[in-house]
Formats: sequence, structure tokens, C-alpha cells
Amino acid sequence: MKKNLFTTLLTTCPILFFSQVGINTQTPHPSSVLDIQSDTKGLVVPRLTTAAANTLAATASEGLVVFDKDRKVFIGWDGTKWQNLGYEEINTVPSATNVTISGNYTSGSVLTGNYTFSDAESNPDNATALIWKRADDASGTNMVTIASATAQNYTSTSADLNKYIQFCVTPGSLVGASPGLQKCSAWGGPVGANQAPTASGVSITGTAIQGQTLTGTYTYNDAEGNVQGTSTFRWTRSDNASGANETTIPGATGSSYILAAADINKYIKFYVTPIAATGTLMGTETGSGFTGAIASLPQTSVQFSSASSTVSEGVGTTTLVLSITNPSTTNSTSVDVFISGGTGSLADINNYTTQTVTFPAGSSANQTVTITVTDDSLVEGNETIQFGLQNVTGGNNNSANASGILTNTLTITDNDVAAPITLAAWDTNGLSLCGTSPFAPATIASNISVGGFTLGSGVSATGCASSTWGGSNWTTTSVLNTAISTNDFFTYSINANTGNTLSLSSIDMYATRTSAGPTLSQIQYSIDGGSTYNNIGSAITISTSVSLYTIDLSLISALQNVPSSTTIRFRVVNYSASGTGNFYIGNNIGNDYIIKGYVN
Repeated sequence: MKKNLFTTLLTTCPILFFSQVGINTQTPHPSSVLDIQSDTKGLVVPRLTTAAANTLAATASEGLVVFDKDRKVFIGWDGTKWQNLGYEEINTVPSATNVTISGNYTSGSVLTGNYTFSDAESNPDNATALIWKRADDASGTNMVTIASATAQNYTSTSADLNKYIQFCVTPGSLVGASPGLQKCSAWGGPVGANQAPTASGVSITGTAIQGQTLTGTYTYNDAEGNVQGTSTFRWTRSDNASGANETTIPGATGSSYILAAADINKYIKFYVTPIAATGTLMGTETGSGFTGAIASLPQTSVQFSSASSTVSEGVGTTTLVLSITNPSTTNSTSVDVFISGGTGSLADINNYTTQTVTFPAGSSANQTVTITVTDDSLVEGNETIQFGLQNVTGGNNNSANASGILTNTLTITDNDVAAPITLAAWDTNGLSLCGTSPFAPATIASNISVGGFTLGSGVSATGCASSTWGGSNWTTTSVLNTAISTNDFFTYSINANTGNTLSLSSIDMYATRTSAGPTLSQIQYSIDGGSTYNNIGSAITISTSVSLYTIDLSLISALQNVPSSTTIRFRVVNYSASGTGNFYIGNNIGNDYIIKGYVN
């Protein structure tokens, strides 16, 4: 196909190799390089969007023609911008409206020219020309164009002093018809001298107490927008809020100031002299109101954190905690912790000697004293050691004191336990015929009362060996409650006398049985008058030979510290006999049934 087309062109266009080209004609016009003739068709040139045409402008050659398919026009590049070809009547030049100046008319100020660019074809604002003018009055007398002032912002100079300024805009675009008509703002001015900076809203923040920091605050202002340089400050003190005897405080040249002892009962004022980095540099010094009167530092005081503390004798060490109120930021505070009394002795706390506690300057953290507790083997009960505070030094204005909780009573709980005593003991030596019922104890401790052994109605006081107490005909049932219902038991009671308490630790029982006697023995207690009985452990298996049975009562809380108003009743239930055999207590050298514990 390509070969045939090339042959056809050679055949039909023999003049192609000469200086003219004709399409659909053998005789191109003498004035043309290319002559295209047709009665039914046209010429199609490259078709670009407006955006593509604008991009092409960067490399376009003068005389380049394309069709803008967004705007539906032929455009040609004239070397600097696109021109409509044959459609000038539909393109209008851009316009500038709302031309104004904003800013301060003072020397050194930045003025900004403002305008609104409009183009009916929405051509871009990329060829607008800006100029600034200067004149003697608002009528434009002796108007001159300011050299090099071709930007939207203009910084006025000393040459503009007492002059009037105008901003002019010639709207232009690299696309379409351009430029438009020049439009100018009204004359603005006259331009005044550069204004000095000012300070407003000068005030003081902070707490008016010795040692606290006051901070001076203010707002920096400059009519020309000159940034702040190194403004200067000073602080003064006076006798009252009216400024009597006002004097400058030496060395107080920062924006903050720490109140000193010399300021107590005085009034403080902050001054600022605003300084600009450029333009008129120094403004007028401006002061705040007076702050005061300045209060002295609050009293520093120390105390114990609590009035009492407790430690067990076997712990080893404990600590007493001290606290501080209003600590000084510059001075430490010290206090001596000494022994002021108590029921204990120095030996109880490892021969303690007075210790000095120090609170560092600026610290409100609690401090402690370590107490070493002596773990002796003496049964001495709980003891107390009272500690006090003395010789307080330092703190605010070196006048700290002790205030609040001035003593701490340390209670040392004794970990040494006294051996339990015999509260009551029964001795069967010399008894015959199973003894009596009730059978009273041979030994009773002071401040208690004891009720003797009393057989239940289901037991017969017969068949005992000599020097024993007990009986025969114990039930053969192996059920405890059945034995209780048939009264196969013996009982006794014990209680503290008025003003005392009773704590039970153990029962020692020497007992035996005959071969047909009860094999099980369950000891019970009651503290509600016998309405309810509680088992003490499991039932004891009774041997046919005399044996010691020890029952631990120390872990039964109901049997500790029992008041005199409560009587403790015991019931010993013997059951599971194989016949009419015997159970009896005795045949021990010495006491045969012993209750041990404490009377307090």
C-alpha cells in the first residue's frame, strides 16, 4: 500500500521535486508553496486543548498554527503569545478593578497593592505590569514613577516622606488579547516618619511571696511591622501602691524577678522599654501597676507523720516518718529526734541515741529515722517508747520550727510467750468406788472458778480400779449423737472471775478402759450455757493401758480471751463399748486430768 501511494504521488505530482506543491491541481498558484484545492473537503491542522497550547508555548516557533479545541478557535504564535486567527471579535482584553493600597503610610512600612484581574475568556494573569508612583499631593502634582518599584509590595523610603503614593496595574495575559487598560488606585498618604515601637498591656504575674518568681508580660507593637529587637527591662520596689520612695532594684534587668527578703512588705513594679530591630528603634518606657505588699516566706515546720506506730519485737528494724511543710528553696532544715518517755527502756531499741534528720533545700520529701528493735527472750508484755522533736534549724529565713504532731509513741509488741499455767487439775490418787460425782479438782489457779467432773445419767459409778475416777455401762453405739442422747458422758466447767479473762491452751488426760469399755472418747466445748457443743478435733481412741492424751486448745479462737461473763463447759462423750466395761481417769503419779492456759 505504501509503495503504490508513493508511485501515485510521483505520477500525479511531477512538480513535487520543484519549488511548489499542488494537491488536487496540476498548476499550483505561482505565489504558493502548497496549493490545496477541493470543493468537498477541507484541511485539518493539529487540535490541542487550551492547557496543551499553553504548554506548547514554551517551545513554539513564530508562525506556528494550531486549533484550540476548548475555545473553538484557530490560534497562531506571534513569538510572544498566542493570537486568535480571524476571530478577534470574540476575544476581549483583560481588565483590572478594585485597585487599592493597604498598609501604613510611614517611612519603612510595607505597602501592598491589591487588584482584581478579570478576563472574559478566563485567560491567566501572567503578563500584568505593576508600577508605583510618587506625587506631592493627593491630586498627583509632580507625579513620578518610582524606579524599580514593579512588584505588588513596596517598602516606603525616606524619599517618600510627606509624599503621596499610587499603585497602578496594566492587566495582561500571554493568551488572547492583551494588554488591557492601566488602572490606578487613589493617592494615599502623606507618608509620615517611621513610628517608634510601643509596649501595651504591661502587667505582672506570679505570687507576691518572698522566694516566688514574678514575671513581667507585655505586648510589643510597631506600626510599620518592625520586629522586636532587644527590649530592656527593669524592676522597682516602693513603700506603697502609690509608688512612695520607688527605687530601681539593682541587677533586676530580666523579664522575671525572684522576690527577696528586701521586698517583704514592699510593692513591686515592672518596666519595659520596647526596642525595634529596624526603623525607629527605641520606644517609650512603659510600666505595670504595683504588685504587693510582698509577704514573707511561710514558716517552715516539721512533724511526725503519725502520732503512733507499732512494731513486733522480732522484726529487727522499723522507721519513724517525718514530714516538712513549706520547705525552703535555699536552706536545708534539720531536727533532732530524741526519746521523751515511754514504758520501755533504751535496751529495747538497741540503746538508741538522738539522731538528726535533715530535709534538703527545695525538697518536700518525707525523711525517716531507723529504729533497731532488740529481740530479747523476756516475757515483758508490750512496751512503748515515745519520741520527740527538738533543735529545729534552717528553713525559710532560718526560722523553722516543730509544729503539729510533735511526738510518736512506738509500741513494741512482745513476741515472747509465757508458758501456760495449770488452771485446774484433778488427782484421783486415793479414790475408791469410782470417786464422787461431782468430783472437784485438786488444784485451781487464782481468779478462776471450776465445776467438778459430773457423770451423765447413762453411766454407772461402778467397776473402777482403785485411785481412779469414772464408771461403767457406757453405750455400745458407735454413733456420737446417740451416745449423747443416752447421756453417756461426763461434764465439767471453767470460767474467769470478774475482771479477768481466760485463754485455754491444752488438756492432758491420763485415761484407760477395760477390754469391754468404750473405745472412743469425743471431747466437746460450749460457750452458750450448754445449748450448743462443738467437737474438739476427732474422737480419741482409748487404749486398754493407761495413756496420756493431749488435746490442743490454743487454735480455738472461741477459747481465747474469754471474759468472766462466759462459762466454758466441757463434755467428754465415751461410746462404742463392746459390753458393760469401764472407762476411768487415773493411775498416774501426780495429776491425772490437767487444763492449762492463761488468766489475765
